[in-house]
Amino acid sequence: MTLTTRIDYENTLTAIAACINARIPVLLWGNPGEGKTSMIESAAGSGFHVETVIISQSEPSDLAGLPVVTAAGDVAFAAPRWARRLAEQSTPSICFFDEFSTAAPSLQAAALRILTHGEVGALRLPETVAFVAAANPVDIAAAGWELAAPTASRFVHLDFAMPLEVFAEGTVTGTWPPLRVEGLPADSEVRRIAEMARIAAFLQARPTQLCALPKEAAARGRAFPTPRTWDFAGRLISVAESTGASAEVLQLLAAGAVGESTAYEYLTWRSHLDLPDPDDLLDNASEVSFSSLRPDRSFLVLQSTVQALDRRNSPERWSRAVELCCAAANQIGVEPAIPAVRALMSPDRRPAGAPLPDGLVVFAAALEKAGVLA
Repeated sequence: MTLTTRIDYENTLTAIAACINARIPVLLWGNPGEGKTSMIESAAGSGFHVETVIISQSEPSDLAGLPVVTAAGDVAFAAPRWARRLAEQSTPSICFFDEFSTAAPSLQAAALRILTHGEVGALRLPETVAFVAAANPVDIAAAGWELAAPTASRFVHLDFAMPLEVFAEGTVTGTWPPLRVEGLPADSEVRRIAEMARIAAFLQARPTQLCALPKEAAARGRAFPTPRTWDFAGRLISVAESTGASAEVLQLLAAGAVGESTAYEYLTWRSHLDLPDPDDLLDNASEVSFSSLRPDRSFLVLQSTVQALDRRNSPERWSRAVELCCAAANQIGVEPAIPAVRALMSPDRRPAGAPLPDGLVVFAAALEKAGVLA
């Protein structure tokens, strides 16, 4: 995406803030001298401690820890000072890896454990630490390296540039659009679960998009779909929607996680969903014709009833949810309903004493195989 206006720039800042809020590593791609570092360091204005690490000037031991012999004769990996400073913070922090694309593959590999587990040597960083990196495209970077696919899949990838409109206003007034990081909304987890159900339904229809490694080396260094990056997409879309972000921000986040073409396909599919209210199905015994729905939409209807049951459970609502699964199995087959009925039969969802509907026999083989039903 080309950033040409102030709105484009502010949408990118909102997308970056969503990644920081969700503690999902984000990698900013842009030309040198366009303000990536100063923009991230401006998060100090939101109360964040920002620790900048010039990764291209580091050694692998600066990321993996320096081996030292303890008094007991064991070998421990001592964390560098920058990691200890992050661990000492009582406020949320950002670990900013600058010049990431100029880091040798050995340094990129050493960063994987930090990005995935938050561990630097023997030190585990607090969960309040978010990871941001900045990189120049390889063709203009000083001694640049393409990112390996395992490294690229640890990040959400966002393009960053300084539009003339922002530069002109900032240089004249001395003020720049701020990076506002305000924390996760209270309903973000509920929204995340619902979004992951939509993603699972989409992948029922497009299973090849669960994991699609690009053939070209350059493309493997950017965003592409994997189970990990789909999880990124679900978490970020839910955060963005709960904060009232625009459709453009949702597109940025989804494309930054799973790639532009896959994100476009998913968001288009998502925008055309017109499904019944799950609470209406559970409380009012409203009927739904599964035979008129595609399997992916039937899957999503049933998953939404499971989520609605988690919000408010009762023997009557639980029995109704199971009956809907049985109706789907009789109308279109058991496959779209098996995940939902397995979830419903778990001990933590089934209310004590709730009777099993007679129609559940259609799932007997699947439930017995899963060890849920004797």
